[in-house]
Amino acid sequence: MKLTKIFTVTLALTIILAGVHVAEAMNGGHRGGRLFALKTLLELNLSESQKSQILGIYGKYDLKSAWSNLRDAQKNLRTALQATSLDEATYINGVTTAYSQVAPLRQQLFLMKAQMMYEIKSVLTAEQIQLLQQHRRGTQGGSPTVSAP
Repeated sequence: MKLTKIFTVTLALTIILAGVHVAEAMNGGHRGGRLFALKTLLELNLSESQKSQILGIYGKYDLKSAWSNLRDAQKNLRTALQATSLDEATYINGVTTAYSQVAPLRQQLFLMKAQMMYEIKSVLTAEQIQLLQQHRRGTQGGSPTVSAP
């Protein structure tokens, strides 16, 4: 029974990690396209209990829909910015309207990721949090004061 649970948690993490790589590839490798750096979490030597708790945290948030809504709004903003046959007032109003749809979606996604990070940190040990912070700064094995380019 315990082996089945371990296998299920490992399989779920593998599927999520594969999704992260697909999302990253679709986003052109842009760092912000990652689902909170799940790969980093896998490198923290999490206990089975921690893995299970973190999977539960990921399950609470619908990041896929949030990213999709933001991408759609950004596409509308790009379309508004590329408009050429409009007078200045119409152009500015179109851009303003499109941006007013992007801004709250960015904020929602940012706050969702911040809440997720807060909850995940409550599951990690102090040492794991320190390793996570070093990894996010790009300093694995290096000085914590050196930042990545």
